[in-house]
Amino acid sequence: MLFCDCVQDYFRTFLMRQRGYGANTIGSYRDTFRLLLAYMDEIGLSMESLEMADVDRGTVTGFLCWLESSRGNAASTRNVRLAHIKSLASYIATVSPEDVGTCAAIRSIPSKRQRSSPPESLSKDEVGCLLATPGTDTRKGLRESALLALLYDSACRAQELADMDVSSVTTGRVCHARIDGKGNKRRTVPLLRETGELVSAYIESFGLPRDSPLFLNRSGHRLTRSGVSDVVERNWRRVKENHPEVAMHDNAKPHILRHSKATHLVEAGVSIYHVRDFLGHESVNTTMVYLKHNPEKMREIVEATSDGLAKAATPFYAQGKKEELLSFLETLT
Repeated sequence: MLFCDCVQDYFRTFLMRQRGYGANTIGSYRDTFRLLLAYMDEIGLSMESLEMADVDRGTVTGFLCWLESSRGNAASTRNVRLAHIKSLASYIATVSPEDVGTCAAIRSIPSKRQRSSPPESLSKDEVGCLLATPGTDTRKGLRESALLALLYDSACRAQELADMDVSSVTTGRVCHARIDGKGNKRRTVPLLRETGELVSAYIESFGLPRDSPLFLNRSGHRLTRSGVSDVVERNWRRVKENHPEVAMHDNAKPHILRHSKATHLVEAGVSIYHVRDFLGHESVNTTMVYLKHNPEKMREIVEATSDGLAKAATPFYAQGKKEELLSFLETLT
């Protein structure tokens, strides 16, 4: 089976039709295979007649090394690319029996071990300075204040924020945001009343109808993920200039606000299962990273659940017993 046909069938039949992945996930897979094709072109593999069997374990391993040496990719990125290629191999093995051996060899390639590090997050003081930086005395400031407050308070991803419409946010007595997350999974998260009021004031100031994108760029089109990043990074630079005593991080990107919200929820004692649902994680194992790297919170949880079952050690002999034993020993002389 031709490799080109394999990849096209994989995207159309499996990723898009069977799994129903969204545009961002499809884009990530697309980038992997674009890079793979660039690597194969570099080593002289002709795509016109390339069979799936020609893309063997050695080719994939060489590609992974190329990602690290030529592109400077970290082990985490390398592992993501490998996971995408393994997914292709798993699918092709089900539709092309003659390629089962090749696919099995690719699936046996191990991921590269990587150091586990805690998600980087901002302190509450840093978040407070960032949210207050744009101000609300101008329309631009009001827009950016609403964007930053909603990004942090909902812990949504940059793309999820960019995808929101005015109708995605409910304000008033009860405030919440409807978020379309990865894999077309929708979740609804509560918002603070202050965030709701800020977003409501922004919508009213700009006269946005309910069917409008929530945040627009200068051209009047929906704000992109890079546009969200620009707002965060630009205001963080101002925080560093105006509050160097507070800003402990060199830079800040949108995802650090998501990590920060999750960290602050865990520190406040919110159940890890509630944090999982709030973030939209499929598995609590993904969310556990915020607990694993917070040993003080883990200690508090362990102590709270012990229910006093473990008792403090006491001397084997009470004082009276000790004196009794000494008196007994004296009688033996």
